[in-house]
Amino acid sequence: MKKGSLEHLKKLNRHLVLETIRSNQPISRAKVAQKLNLSRSTVSAIVDELISKKFVMETGFGSSTREGGRKAIELRFNPRSGFGVGVELLLKGLFICITDLDGYVVWKERWETDKDFRTIYECILSSLDKASVLMDAVIAVGFCIPGLINCKEGIIVDVPEFGWKNVHFVDEMKKYLAKPIYINNDVNCAALCERWVGGAKDLDDFIYIYIGLGSGVGSAIVANGSLVLGKDFMAGEIAYFLLEEDVSSNRMNMPGEFGIFEKKISGSALAGIEGTVQQLFRAYKKGEPSSILAVNRFVTSLSVGIANMVSLLNPEKVIIGGEVSDYMQPVLNEVQSKVSKMTPIQTTIETAMVGSEAGAIGVIAYSFELEQNIM
Repeated sequence: MKKGSLEHLKKLNRHLVLETIRSNQPISRAKVAQKLNLSRSTVSAIVDELISKKFVMETGFGSSTREGGRKAIELRFNPRSGFGVGVELLLKGLFICITDLDGYVVWKERWETDKDFRTIYECILSSLDKASVLMDAVIAVGFCIPGLINCKEGIIVDVPEFGWKNVHFVDEMKKYLAKPIYINNDVNCAALCERWVGGAKDLDDFIYIYIGLGSGVGSAIVANGSLVLGKDFMAGEIAYFLLEEDVSSNRMNMPGEFGIFEKKISGSALAGIEGTVQQLFRAYKKGEPSSILAVNRFVTSLSVGIANMVSLLNPEKVIIGGEVSDYMQPVLNEVQSKVSKMTPIQTTIETAMVGSEAGAIGVIAYSFELEQNIM
């Protein structure tokens, strides 16, 4: 076997052993070997390496066998053996989140500051210090960014909010951070957060729809366990959805303008009716006719969009996030009912479990997934 192939096999086995311990803890070396159909000597060598790196710890003897045989030493995954740093770039500053390997937040902090690379680096150092986490324990640093991202090349293609175009973000940050660095779009990150610690935990097929208080509308698609990015990293741009009524009225999507579907379901569109989204839904609950009409129109438009996505992608769940989702509980059952009537392909529709931290936590999940071969 070639050296490269042997190294790949070792990494694969190491990952399999670690995930088996993580999913079945506490578990003995013998049971790991049995589950993976690997030799006990191979598993023992891998476990010894994982213990030396503190990814795994021995927790004492388990129960004896049925035959009264010797008790085996049991193993557990150690989530505090490494940490991730997630940095969400905001219009006014940064939001930094630090988690362990299980997604438990050990520190979070918002910084109202400039977004030059040195300042970002200094804020990360300060947050790590406050969290009592050493840089040596950081597995990776991820950046959640509100715009069009080439995550494979580490390039910010376009972020209109910041006036950024074609910024080689990862290359610039590498001048300050000697750690693996990853970037992704904020909606994708929020979806990955829900998959890691939220309502889509461990699901391989789901859709995340973001509806912000402003003009922002977007979605992220997870299919067969992977993010669907698209040729130009623009998969999930539901803001550009069209209905037959739009085409017949010659309402088309134009470059540089808000999408037609976005104009129907965004926070800005809803707020323009009653003043704020909160006021609109409050008036809806009070039974005010104009608000009922506006919310019903929103529910129908959103349901049509979801039904079309469900028919195309067959997701197990559709999760609605963003600030508007905070007000949607009174109409969620109606959205579910309408979608169920619009398509024979059934799904579950829920609001997101994780709020404003989702982007920063999700980009940590994304970074850990890409760095899993180190474990």
